[in-house]
Amino acid sequence: MNKKLYNESIILIGPSGAGKSTVAEELHKITNMPRLCLDQIANKARNTGLKSKFKSVDEFNCYMISKVLKQAQENNMYGIVDFGAGHSVYDDTLIFEEVKSMLEPFKNIILLLPCEDEKRALDIMKNRSTGDTRDNKKFLESPCNKELATMIIYENDRQPSEIAEEIISCVKEKQE
Repeated sequence: MNKKLYNESIILIGPSGAGKSTVAEELHKITNMPRLCLDQIANKARNTGLKSKFKSVDEFNCYMISKVLKQAQENNMYGIVDFGAGHSVYDDTLIFEEVKSMLEPFKNIILLLPCEDEKRALDIMKNRSTGDTRDNKKFLESPCNKELATMIIYENDRQPSEIAEEIISCVKEKQE
């Protein structure tokens, strides 16, 4: 078992516009850990027509997570992974249980949210996102993110570097 993969990797989850990619890049700069963007990997797979082989978006997202984790295990890698908004919220409970099982060994799954107030969080994410934020209310209300997360970090108008430092501090605390 690759203890470094499970104990030191940082997985960022949350709605679209929550700051996952920005904070992941900041974490990469500070720690020099490898960074994977699951959305980029999934988009490449979509462009090859792979998504059409799955019955649902949930099945495709689950497959993409399993593919990335298997590759990390085989290559003895660890690092920072920022999930796309849809990679951590599932309608199909059986598929969600499979994802939960795959992620269960990971100690640092961070749910990143702009603030605790849901209405304000939705406004912030809508204003800062370059992507589709129509499902953000669903993503905030779904219990999936909170079930997967080992910690929740609220940005509360802080700079990405401050948030990254808090995450690094929390990860180090867990290792002691």
